[in-house]
Amino acid sequence: MTPEGFRERLGDVVGTLGAPLIERISRARHGRTFHPEGLTFEAHVEALRPGLAEDLGSRALVRLSPALWRGLRERFEVLGMALRFRQSDAPFGPQPRPGDTDLLTATIRSPLTMVFAPFFTDASDIAGNSYWAVSPFEYDGERFEVRLAPMDKVKTEGTRTERLLDAVDAGRAQWLLETRRRFRLTWQPIARIALTHEVHVDQEALRFDPFRGVLRPVGFVHAIRRAVYAASQDGRPAHA
Repeated sequence: MTPEGFRERLGDVVGTLGAPLIERISRARHGRTFHPEGLTFEAHVEALRPGLAEDLGSRALVRLSPALWRGLRERFEVLGMALRFRQSDAPFGPQPRPGDTDLLTATIRSPLTMVFAPFFTDASDIAGNSYWAVSPFEYDGERFEVRLAPMDKVKTEGTRTERLLDAVDAGRAQWLLETRRRFRLTWQPIARIALTHEVHVDQEALRFDPFRGVLRPVGFVHAIRRAVYAASQDGRPAHA
């Protein structure tokens, strides 16, 4: 068995063992174990390079959320950005469409820095943070990491939510979707993602799946997610 195969097998075991606990937490919280609250937006996706960016599509539904706490607590927090890329003009609702690709990211650089992320995340500024996919993907025979780097870090006044909405209204809530091949230092921008307006969808019926779409998740962390995400969704209400 290859090292990658062993890590993914180990991740499957860890995820299966942890799934019952995650389901109980979701039932107790009456929502997601992590990222229980969030705001959703439609985004324009501009491909900057051929290939993956074009296969993702020109639109996305983006959910931005705190990972640990409900409410507007802006200290000791991790932020998340979940994206559902769409190739068609179909309106966004809670249900996916054929051809959609889901990508889940957070203000966590790697599994090794996960426990330190709440201390280094600026939880008061959603639009000013970088977001990482934590574990690699495979596409067209290549493996790489993914991150979202903010294009505008100008800060404004108000609560975290007010500042995010102001940034969207001003056209400043934009990120570069970047990839980096394994064992390389430089990141390559492949698309620009710009939030255009807020979209109200049923937050409980909206269920992201990291295994949906043209990106193939690989590695230990993604393998854990397969059982854990299913357990969290089983423990959540079907609708808000």
